[in-house]
Amino acid sequence: MKKIIVIASMAFAAFTAGATCPMDSLAAAIADANPSFKARCAELKAGSAAAQADGMLPGVEVDGEHLWGRGGDNRWGFGISQSFDWPGVYSAKRRARRAGDNAFSQLAASERVELTLEAKLALIDLVAARRNTAVIAEIYKNVTELTAFTQKALDHGQATILDLRKLQIEGLDMALRLEQAGQAQSEAVARLRAMGYDGDVPEDMDYPEASADYAAAESRWMSSPAVRASQSGAEAAAERASAAARSALPGFSLGYRHQFEGGNHFNGFSVGIALPSWGVSRAKAAAKAEAEAARIQAESQVAQTVAAFDDARRRLEGLSSRMKAYDEALSDADYAVLLRKSLDGGQISMLTYIQEINFFLEARLSRENTARDYHAALAVINKY
Repeated sequence: MKKIIVIASMAFAAFTAGATCPMDSLAAAIADANPSFKARCAELKAGSAAAQADGMLPGVEVDGEHLWGRGGDNRWGFGISQSFDWPGVYSAKRRARRAGDNAFSQLAASERVELTLEAKLALIDLVAARRNTAVIAEIYKNVTELTAFTQKALDHGQATILDLRKLQIEGLDMALRLEQAGQAQSEAVARLRAMGYDGDVPEDMDYPEASADYAAAESRWMSSPAVRASQSGAEAAAERASAAARSALPGFSLGYRHQFEGGNHFNGFSVGIALPSWGVSRAKAAAKAEAEAARIQAESQVAQTVAAFDDARRRLEGLSSRMKAYDEALSDADYAVLLRKSLDGGQISMLTYIQEINFFLEARLSRENTARDYHAALAVINKY
């Protein structure tokens, strides 16, 4: 299993050589330690071992005999023989085994890519939940301070009870939003726990600084482990079909014989021919059909990869445009401060302040959610 994991890691590393940011490193470590991934590698190792066993020579056959008669003279002998398939069968099985081993390794690498992406998406959701919490906490702090200020103003007859109640209700709503943001963090951490990660995620972890080179990304997608696995699988199936076709021809056996009779020892050799079994034609047809199915599957994998990449690119382009629009609209980071000054200066009412601060909060949260979706889409496009 270690060999499968090492080969999978090497194949995966070929696509993630530039992944050095903390989030990428942590996601890769989570994938490597995932129990399901280790179990899958063990299954792939078992499949590889089974394929190797199929290409081995059959065991050596040893036989002996001891005969006796009325005359008192005994006769005995023994022999040892080795059977062989038709020439070309073993070379075809050997090529099938090599292609199959490569397919197993690429499958493991492909599953590692998907596990790493799953871990990274959970980390992105955790970062997004933390950022949302920070946004809500900032507004909640503002509302809490304003509530205390209004309470004092009410005590001195400078505010109304309605103003205070509005702020108290707004504070309750903010507290609920803060609790929901905390639940979102817990859910993201639970997903990481389900993947076998029981460590902590640094509080200062942020989105990775990455960009999308569509041409390079498309090239990586088209030579991804998933595509290579399907191609190697088709190659292995074709070689198995070739081996099955050759197995329809007779096999051979060569052996050594020793006999003792009448006080004399006799040495010699034996040659045998093994005729094909009655079901060999069905096995040949089945292997041919399997090869055709594997070839079609490889072509389908390429088509699916092209469609998936195009969909991921369109999604990322749309989110990128939306991110730019939000950044332009929210370029004034002092919006909440300006609202508070307007309220203190009597330029807006308490109701207007609450409406505007809610509008600002929704805009900030929408921007953060868009940022989460953008970085998730970016992670997908750059998963190889």
